[in-house]
Formats: sequence, structure tokens, C-alpha cells
Amino acid sequence: MSDQVTRVCCDASVIVTLIAQERGWEAIHRLVTRPDVQGVLPGPVLAEVVYVARRKGNTSSGQAIWDTLASLGLAVKPATAPDLVRAAGLIELSDAHPGPAAPATGVAPTLSLGDALALAVTERLGLPIVTRDTYWKWLVDEELLSVKVVVP
Repeated sequence: MSDQVTRVCCDASVIVTLIAQERGWEAIHRLVTRPDVQGVLPGPVLAEVVYVARRKGNTSSGQAIWDTLASLGLAVKPATAPDLVRAAGLIELSDAHPGPAAPATGVAPTLSLGDALALAVTERLGLPIVTRDTYWKWLVDEELLSVKVVVP
């Protein structure tokens, strides 16, 4: 048996799915609680998780939400100055290459500041990222982004 731990970044979309127990939350819970997996939250993701969870009706304090996530073994990796610079570049790249328009809205997706920061931290760490955001996978498929993106 190997003692090696695989680290994987998690985007806010998957962590909010877990917290709100939305469709597919069980699979995310199994992933982040596996003894051979270390879930990592890029710093901006924690802020987005707290904000979105509370916006969706979670009445826990931000600290209580973090305490719960930490009890699951999740760790936070803050953004560095180079990550902030890279995030700006990712936003520019995204603006130049919006994804295919959503059929329901006709809106072509681009990266938000939070998305770009999460991707920049993930890229620096050299880890895969689990997200529900299919635009990120599209960027990889178009060879515009080199991060390994996993969409459950």
C-alpha cells in the first residue's frame, strides 16, 4: 500500500455543491475525504465558497464554513504576487477567447477574477483542478490553458 497523497485543487463550484448537498455532492465528498487525497483550495476559492454558500441560504458564519471544510482535510493555498499577475493575463486571454455561447442565454463565457486567480494558483502548484465550469475544460481543449481540468 502506498503512502503517497495526491493533491488536487477544488474550485468553488464543487465545494458549494458539497456544502449545499446539490446533485453530485456525494462524489465530491468521497473525493475530498479519501485518505490518499489532499484537497486544496486556492485562497480566492474560500472567499467565493463562503459568499456563494451564504447567498444560497447557508446560515453558518464564514468561520464555521471554513472550520467544516478544514475538518474534511481541505487546505488553503494563498495567491502570490506572481499569481495575481498571471490571473490578469488569464483574464486577457479569456476576453480574447470567449467560449461557445450558452444555448439558454446566448452568453459566451469568460473567466471572472476569482476564476483566473484559482487557475493561476492551481497552475503554480502544478495540480489538477476539479470544477463544474465546463468553460475551463474548453480552454484546455483549445490548448489555451495547460492546467489539468476535471469536470465531474
